[in-house]
Amino acid sequence: MVLDALPEARWPEGRVEEPPGALEAPWPHTASLGVESRVVVRLDEVAGGSRVQITHEGLGEGPAWDEVVGGYFAGWLQALAALGLLVESGIDARATVALRGRERYFASGEVPAVPDALWRSLTDPRVLGRWSEGALEGATTREAVERRFLRLGLPGPGASPEEREATLILRPTPRGTHLAVAEYGVLGREASRRWPPFFERLARFLA
Repeated sequence: MVLDALPEARWPEGRVEEPPGALEAPWPHTASLGVESRVVVRLDEVAGGSRVQITHEGLGEGPAWDEVVGGYFAGWLQALAALGLLVESGIDARATVALRGRERYFASGEVPAVPDALWRSLTDPRVLGRWSEGALEGATTREAVERRFLRLGLPGPGASPEEREATLILRPTPRGTHLAVAEYGVLGREASRRWPPFFERLARFLA
């Protein structure tokens, strides 16, 4: 579940497990950038559940690394949101089977609104039209779990409705709602142009 958001379909070889609280694994995908990185996962019991802490060690710094680090950060946030949704409700937020392994784009952010208000802003056409500037125009709802999860089919040039989709996971926070977005079947740089402004407009609308 976690690694659906990242290049591996399973934890890489060489992992070290300390059940039930820790797991550490090498992350081979940074070797081409000249570094060896590792992922450390810790599970701690807290009131009402468990805290999952992921540390990706060994990543570089500086302008050349900004996009790489940002991509991993967004991927891990998406993975944790999907994992929480699965454990709490049994809902599988991964891409449909036909889209797994396709190009993907992740974006996450905290919106200053309760889940009810955010859900209405995403699903009520009258409200969506007030702030989205057509960002989801032509999208079709494939799956919806109120205030929790939305799976959308996305239109696009040269793509059938089965070839692109976005999943949106809503999770309440002390300051509002965390929204984790994953787009699968990405075409060029369209997703990177769509989602950052989408978050900015949504946050301004609900502030």
